[in-house]
Amino acid sequence: MREGFSPRYDLDRTTGVISRIGHSAEGESVIDRILVIPTVKGGVAGGWAFLDMLHKGIAPKALVFGRLNPVMVQGAVLAGMAITEGWSSDALTLIGTGDRIRIDPAARTISIVAVHRQPMLQRVR
Repeated sequence: MREGFSPRYDLDRTTGVISRIGHSAEGESVIDRILVIPTVKGGVAGGWAFLDMLHKGIAPKALVFGRLNPVMVQGAVLAGMAITEGWSSDALTLIGTGDRIRIDPAARTISIVAVHRQPMLQRVR
């Protein structure tokens, strides 16, 4: 994503598709994907939305933030999602949509496993 993300305001929580018009990932599914996001948007309700997404089967695999807040960490931990913050390089320029990556939050590393670039705004309808 090129801008912040809120699972409450940017996502259709029945389909798992980014639904906010004009969002850089509009039309993209978050289901079983590792999301690379520069910053969070929103507060408590956004963080706790991750558990709701998990129960509906539409949760991402992991969250990689440039900057985040404690509420998102709490929500991700409650939902059993891997979450990490901070990069030594600009992950948004190094990782493309569709690339396979592996994250190790404890080691604070992101590894590109396979490059498989897709157009940034590939729509899911």
